[in-house]
Amino acid sequence: MRSHSVGILALPQIDSRAMMMEDLYTIWTWLPARFAVCQPELLYTSEEHGTSLMTLYSRVESYQPTLIFIKTTTDEVFGAFCSNYWRDRRQSSRKLCYFGTGETFIFTLSPKKKKYEWVGLHEEEIPNTAHMFLAGDNSVLTIGGGHGEAIQLDANLEHCRSQHCDTFDNEPLCSNQDFTCKVVEVYGFH
Repeated sequence: MRSHSVGILALPQIDSRAMMMEDLYTIWTWLPARFAVCQPELLYTSEEHGTSLMTLYSRVESYQPTLIFIKTTTDEVFGAFCSNYWRDRRQSSRKLCYFGTGETFIFTLSPKKKKYEWVGLHEEEIPNTAHMFLAGDNSVLTIGGGHGEAIQLDANLEHCRSQHCDTFDNEPLCSNQDFTCKVVEVYGFH
């Protein structure tokens, strides 16, 4: 991965169809400060590694945090900053168990740029469902919960969904709540 210098921060020059340099800079301004000085590393791209959710998990689960970028077949781009290891999805004997912290956030990059933070950062009284950050099993990866999921990817990254959820009080991240991924990329930090 080549790097591109912006001020004192060295940002990678990513040869990605999902992101442009301007988008990466925007995301960097949204990261918690301790990660904004780290170098991102491409861990998974559906273009190279295929469209299996299990492959995605196997390539990213040892990294904390991760950035997920999704480009739909209608060229909308959105994603999430995920605060915890994805291996934490296996912490319970229940099939699907939520985990994560309030540092997790979701965002849109195209057609508009917008960050959705955890509602608990701005409100004192929030429903229990607003603590549903990350979840996953062999058939689904979910970000955000409570009366819908902000991002839900299926086992083949094919029949996916974005809805309003209590965790981030977001609008759906794409114009059609059901979408198909053109590209999915996941980055770790070092």
